[in-house]
Amino acid sequence: MRAGKNDSTVIDSQTDELVGYWLVLGHRIMSRKLAASLYPELTSKLPRGQVHALVLLTEAGEPKISELAAVLSLDESTVTRLVDKLEAAGLAERRRSTSDRRSTGVAITKEGRKVVACARAHQRALMTEVLTALDPHERTEFIRLTAKAAEAMRLRAP
Repeated sequence: MRAGKNDSTVIDSQTDELVGYWLVLGHRIMSRKLAASLYPELTSKLPRGQVHALVLLTEAGEPKISELAAVLSLDESTVTRLVDKLEAAGLAERRRSTSDRRSTGVAITKEGRKVVACARAHQRALMTEVLTALDPHERTEFIRLTAKAAEAMRLRAP
């Protein structure tokens, strides 16, 4: 079923409104002030990019640098330097692959897992704040719609 001219106009208007909201949310989520409030004990030690990389490492197992670069949408050389910094801080380590000795993966260390646990606790607190502003029905709908939007973005990427 095709959208009529009137539907198209409404969708265009809603798209503009949604883009505005997502830009505000994206800006707020990526702001240094929010990172500082989310991870007060971490921001003086680690840039948020390193915290983000650690979170991804907990989910990815032991990815190769190239795989981690793809997930982070960064150049391999940038990720190599990032992993160097994480290794120097004792938060990650390079490991030879058991299946292919020429290949090296990146693994999070016990100390890195502690950083991720701290970051996730702060993220939960932020999301609790957001959800508390909504009534129970709105919370359920907000989560459902967010999941649906996230899936649409995942299918579109890159």
